[in-house]
Amino acid sequence: MIITDKDIYKIALITTIIGIVGLILTSGFIEPKELSVNQITSNNINEKIVIHGTISSIKYSKNSKTCFISLNDKTGRINLILFESGLDDFNNHNIDINQFNNRNVKVTGTVTQYKNELELSLEDSNSIKFE
Repeated sequence: MIITDKDIYKIALITTIIGIVGLILTSGFIEPKELSVNQITSNNINEKIVIHGTISSIKYSKNSKTCFISLNDKTGRINLILFESGLDDFNNHNIDINQFNNRNVKVTGTVTQYKNELELSLEDSNSIKFE
């Protein structure tokens, strides 16, 4: 049996379609990895992670467009940052961020670094959940 260019093209196209469909179907099952504060390193920068802990303080910038949140777990403390678009999402969903203060939460965010200190950047109102 001789395989022609047309046959190779068909095989490649079918394989590509199957691969793309497989990626789409499995992408919903990929979860960020759960870390404790002391496990977060500069190797995690730009990586989405999950942390469980207690919110110990919530502060706002002078113009109230950025929210600075402190989260403690049994291993340490990390700053969480929520920019204006994230704050707007909380407001649009009628969620008061202050209700999370002194509560146990599950936080999902992206590890960033500011002034040589690691922090977690939050995206929207789905980034913080009560436990």
